[in-house]
Amino acid sequence: MFGFMKATLKNGLRLLFFPVLVSIMTSCFFSKNYEEILPLNDAELLYFGLYSDSVPDLKEVVFTIDHRGPVGAIYNRDSMAYQTKIKGKVMVSYISGADLDNVFNITAGDSVRVLREDSFDISTPQTLKVIALDGKTSKKYVVQLNIHQVDPDSTQYHQIASGLPFLQSEDTKTVLLNDIFLTYSKIGPQVQLHSSPDAVNWTPYVPSGLPLNVVVRGIYSNRKQIFAYTDNGELYVRNDPVSDLWVLANKPASVKIKSILGYLPASAKQNEGLCLIIETNGINTFAFTEDFIQWEYDDSTPVPEDFPLNNFSVHCYRLMLTGRVSVFGGISQNGALLNTVWSTENGLYWAKLSGNRNLFPPLEGINVFYYNGEFWLINGKSGSNYNREVYYSIDGGITWRIKPEKFKTHDNYSLRYNASVVVDKDNKRFFIIGGKQGTEFSDIWRGVLNKMEFDY
Repeated sequence: MFGFMKATLKNGLRLLFFPVLVSIMTSCFFSKNYEEILPLNDAELLYFGLYSDSVPDLKEVVFTIDHRGPVGAIYNRDSMAYQTKIKGKVMVSYISGADLDNVFNITAGDSVRVLREDSFDISTPQTLKVIALDGKTSKKYVVQLNIHQVDPDSTQYHQIASGLPFLQSEDTKTVLLNDIFLTYSKIGPQVQLHSSPDAVNWTPYVPSGLPLNVVVRGIYSNRKQIFAYTDNGELYVRNDPVSDLWVLANKPASVKIKSILGYLPASAKQNEGLCLIIETNGINTFAFTEDFIQWEYDDSTPVPEDFPLNNFSVHCYRLMLTGRVSVFGGISQNGALLNTVWSTENGLYWAKLSGNRNLFPPLEGINVFYYNGEFWLINGKSGSNYNREVYYSIDGGITWRIKPEKFKTHDNYSLRYNASVVVDKDNKRFFIIGGKQGTEFSDIWRGVLNKMEFDY
């Protein structure tokens, strides 16, 4: 019996102790949790937002809260659209560490409490002060709403260099090799080379192995190698990214190089290699070589009469995993000025992409480059008329339209042809180097679509 009473008492004490323990643990838990959620000295903002019925996009703006330094910063990294108008006050929303309306606007020197869902002036930067629950700890923030001040869909042009004597040549060409600007010039009996990392500061070099009869305007780079041909049909290659050492390329003795059309990128169905126009047995025909050992061409198939032989622009790229080379405008072998676009996937068969409508005019010395997801065409001339328009194509060169006025060059930019245009490695900025209009220009311009400079 005593054993039974002892066991019962022991079990009863256990039952009595359990809810007390649960109560103590629960009390401690919630007390600790309360202090973590609402610490007495927390004076930081955790969230900040604005909204307005008159500016629907405002509620989508994401604000960054930077707590660093004695005065923090609240701002939107992605600026609102150009010409966004904020009329009057807007509504404010925030969450503080204390989860209370403990924010004060001290911009004007006074201390005005800012309630959540209160009206708020954001026309100028505002200074806020957050006071913690202890009434002593505080934190200041400067709030700013960023709105783009320039039209993102417009182009800026800046002259970044002028008076460069090596550009005052009848025959110049600038290319990129490993992101370095290289300008070749034929001045008198000499071929000169100038190199620059930024298109502003230039250093002269002496080319090695490049003959004096090289066709400088025909020099081509795939950014890893440079190719050049001579007026008697020889082909030279520069493989070294550091020293300007040129070597004579191997080719059949009966083949003469007439023009370099571009370098075809590799694809699943085609190896990479150089596309050219060659003359063999008195016929101009297309040729392709990937190693200068094996040459592919068909001397029974001549180049079409309306295919450009010189003064054209070229672009090499991949489309849907297929390498392509396209050539634009130029002068045909019978001297006709062209506004055609031709493209190839193997270097031997070329298709004319351009139709009869929505084309750019017949031009020589144009510059076509891939920019902002589309082809852009600038510069060039037809007779005594120089092109001021910026043409663009969103379908690979089949149809062309004219960009609005805000994309065109400034009035202080001299219209020109036979310039070199190089796009930087990030496809953000393009550089217009040299060119001529009667006389040769010795300047360099940098163009950029404004949105390319925005920090999104």
